[in-house]
Amino acid sequence: MQQIYTDEFTIDGKSFIYIDLSGVKTNDDFNERIKLIEPAITKYPENSLYTITNVENIRFDSESKEIVAQYMKRNKPYVKFGAVIGLDGIKKIMINAIFALSGRRNMHFAFTKEKAIEWLLKKD
Repeated sequence: MQQIYTDEFTIDGKSFIYIDLSGVKTNDDFNERIKLIEPAITKYPENSLYTITNVENIRFDSESKEIVAQYMKRNKPYVKFGAVIGLDGIKKIMINAIFALSGRRNMHFAFTKEKAIEWLLKKD
């Protein structure tokens, strides 16, 4: 059976998707996981989706940074605001670089899924 890496839900009329990239260690794993996740994002109308992405225990290198940046560029039209959880210090620096590469300015770092939802609910 194929693993599910997203959870879709609605709060106060806002469409949310929780994206699980946690534990990804290889570039092949990034590509495989993204292939499974993207259809869940692109089925939404443009500028309508609020995302929470879990990147806990992932491994980045320059190639994976580019893979994730391209994924974020492709999904940018659908995401109104997003939050990232599961970061430590060095990964936060890498994610900031990915935000810059992808042109995303509508992202936020949060410590937990609950804090991410709280922040996203305040955004319009």
